[in-house]
Amino acid sequence: MGMDVKLEYKYNVKDFGAIGDGKTYDTSAIQQALDSASKDGGIVYFPQGTYLTGTLYLKSNVSVIMNGKATILASSEIECYGADTHFNRYAGEHFLDKCLIYAEDCVNIRIYGGTINGNGAEFYEDGKPDIIHPMLFRFLRCKNIWMEDVNITMPAGWSTAFIECEDIHIRGIDISSRHYNGDGLDFDSCRNVFVSDCNMDTSDDCLCIQNSVAGRVSRNIIVRNCVMKSRWAAVRIGLLNSGDIEDVVISDCIFHDTLCSGFKIQAAESGRIHDVLMSNIIMRNVTRPIFVTSNFCKMGVLEESARDSSKGIDGLYFKNIIIDNTSQEKPGSMDGIFVVGTPERKIRDVSLTDIRYHVLGGGGYTKKEIPELTGKRPEYYELDVSPSSVLYARHVAKLEMNRFFYDLEQDDLREPIIFEDVVMAGE
Repeated sequence: MGMDVKLEYKYNVKDFGAIGDGKTYDTSAIQQALDSASKDGGIVYFPQGTYLTGTLYLKSNVSVIMNGKATILASSEIECYGADTHFNRYAGEHFLDKCLIYAEDCVNIRIYGGTINGNGAEFYEDGKPDIIHPMLFRFLRCKNIWMEDVNITMPAGWSTAFIECEDIHIRGIDISSRHYNGDGLDFDSCRNVFVSDCNMDTSDDCLCIQNSVAGRVSRNIIVRNCVMKSRWAAVRIGLLNSGDIEDVVISDCIFHDTLCSGFKIQAAESGRIHDVLMSNIIMRNVTRPIFVTSNFCKMGVLEESARDSSKGIDGLYFKNIIIDNTSQEKPGSMDGIFVVGTPERKIRDVSLTDIRYHVLGGGGYTKKEIPELTGKRPEYYELDVSPSSVLYARHVAKLEMNRFFYDLEQDDLREPIIFEDVVMAGE
């Protein structure tokens, strides 16, 4: 099982009146079991069944163990969701404030097995989301969280949000999240995070590392042995980065069929992003394998610290990466690797080592001037069409390239590599 739990303390939700038929609300019974287990650090057990519920509040020293055929099913009625589950920290995204499972200022939470079904289709009409579409999990200021072998499916919003949490261990999670704002694992202002052996298929970022708290450092984050597919990004670091993000390792992962970016690293607020190592990665059919931007654009609802142009992105290390986009049906207008800063906030110290990039090619657009990102949300659609087919770098101080190999499947009218205001390592 991988978790140190006391099996002798077991609180079966059916002993508290839960029905598990998928039609009767079991919210009260489940909450009673959680509250009772918190008194002695016990286990709440879900036998086979489907448990319809509104918001549940996790407590300290409680382990939730679910039978492999047990499902927690989110209510489709927004009135069943609590109003006291904190809020989403992105500006303009209050529709994600509510959540199904919430924990605040808790320690020693364990969740093992079973399925969490967000019932997401019920929050959409004609393919468009309702005004409110709750996420599944939100943990605020919690410590020592374990999630293992959980199947997360059909959330109406994000799958998870870990905010100002520490000592997070996630292993063997399977996430299928294809509704609007369908993030997978989101870590905001967190420390000591360990993620492994997960499979994620999402409409938004599979895995997101950010920091909305000025003065707080998000650090010591390790992600390995994961498979990711997304309509947006496999891994995003930043965008919300009022605080610093440092000491991140992402290794031994596969990204596939991802429409926006493989690695999407964005310094948009006042914090620093540095010492990030990404190694032993395979990407197949990922439109923009690496997309790095640095500018100033307020994204969150919390107050930033004073902006300092000397703080941005420095120390990104990409090593031993295989990229193959030749399975794409047609060349994308923004295909390629992007490392784009601004005149006032350059990107510093980027290393591309042992990169093998198989490019579809076939592009015919040769425009070379693209807009500056100053004051804009740092997304690909603000940059117009890529002037290069392989790599475009601008406003970069110290770019290092070692054993960077590329080939094109089709002829391309664009130059393969273009540098503007770039200082190479050693110059």
